[in-house]
Amino acid sequence: MKTTIVLSVLSAAMLLTACGGGSEEAREKKMEAEAAKHGVDADVELDDNGDVASVRINNGLGATVGSNLDLPDGFPSDVPMDGGWSIISTSAVPGQQDGFMVQAMSDESVADLAEQAQRDMTAAGWSEIAADNPTPQMSRLGFEKDGRMTNYILMDAGEKTSIQVVTMKKPG
Repeated sequence: MKTTIVLSVLSAAMLLTACGGGSEEAREKKMEAEAAKHGVDADVELDDNGDVASVRINNGLGATVGSNLDLPDGFPSDVPMDGGWSIISTSAVPGQQDGFMVQAMSDESVADLAEQAQRDMTAAGWSEIAADNPTPQMSRLGFEKDGRMTNYILMDAGEKTSIQVVTMKKPG
């Protein structure tokens, strides 16, 4: 449900961007007002071309959606994130002070990304605790280190691969 609202707001923001007109600040305010009509408190940032660079949803989780986003402040430095990924969403994990969820897109295949994650996480001192391929188009990987866990879900999304990385303290 929240994902649908976020995507709707982002779509509306992009449509408003296409309308042009006014200063960058005025256009950002118009998009934020449109989001508010849908009950979403958002901060919109435009890039130098006047396109939507990011939309930060103020829901207490610090969710941000956009393209080519930066990793959130405090993201663990020992969780390797490939520089070639286009990060499209970041948020906190509910109930986890140091938990993060990052969604990205890549041109690499599911198999290549799974192999890369296994190699990079192991090199960073993580132990692989789970791996499966429920379908040929999907791979799930789990790692643990120092009372923390990191999970990857990799899915074929047509011409791109969708990547979800969740890292947080182990429950219990």
